[in-house]
Amino acid sequence: IDKTACTEQNIVVSNIRGYAVNTVPEHTFALMLALRRNITAYRNDVLTGEWQKSGQFCFFNHAIKDLSGATLGIIGEGVLGQRVAEIAKAFGMKPIFAAHKGRDGLGPLYTPWDEMLATSDVITIHSPLTPQTRNMISTKEFRAMKKAPLLINTARGGLVDEAALVEALDEGLVSGAGFDVLTSEPPAADNPLMHVASRPNVIVTPHVAWASDEAQQTLADQLMDNIAAFVAGNPVNVVK
Repeated sequence: IDKTACTEQNIVVSNIRGYAVNTVPEHTFALMLALRRNITAYRNDVLTGEWQKSGQFCFFNHAIKDLSGATLGIIGEGVLGQRVAEIAKAFGMKPIFAAHKGRDGLGPLYTPWDEMLATSDVITIHSPLTPQTRNMISTKEFRAMKKAPLLINTARGGLVDEAALVEALDEGLVSGAGFDVLTSEPPAADNPLMHVASRPNVIVTPHVAWASDEAQQTLADQLMDNIAAFVAGNPVNVVK
């Protein structure tokens, strides 16, 4: 059987162990790099002829910041958060894991929630969406961000209050936002982020952080392995 011939519906029900370990963190850093270095703004300047009109070999009109030396606040210490931390170290960043909001005494490996908000140059979210984590970043949290960080969300829509995020962008409380997930998908016409999605410091992608060719092939392979194990009488990933 051709493993690549599986339908999207079948791929979804296959075992998903490990398929996103690399692809989601890579998408996270794609958003981070594009925003930190103002790639979208500079691309627009080339397309609209601003560079050409300037007559300068180096047309420098948007701030460019390195990742090296920046503090990366990571919300979520699971496999994806850990992988993001590894990549961050390769860039010369200082990754810190946020303690769970409202909890103390989690040990020296965690940075207190309020301290993470105040000291991070970039904040990236890798948490599940639960009743406890819904809108865990809203107006209060944005006002506690002392360094106007980038905010990256490749986890779940609903973790960030989107209306509050737009207000934070307007007030300069955050310097940019890169989101692969929204509260409703596809977004409704009145979704707050859709009103600012064309800004150069905002990037919204359509829930594709997981969807590299390699990840989809892995899902297809796992699906076929699951079917083969079932036929052989040795089912895996059985729900009891």
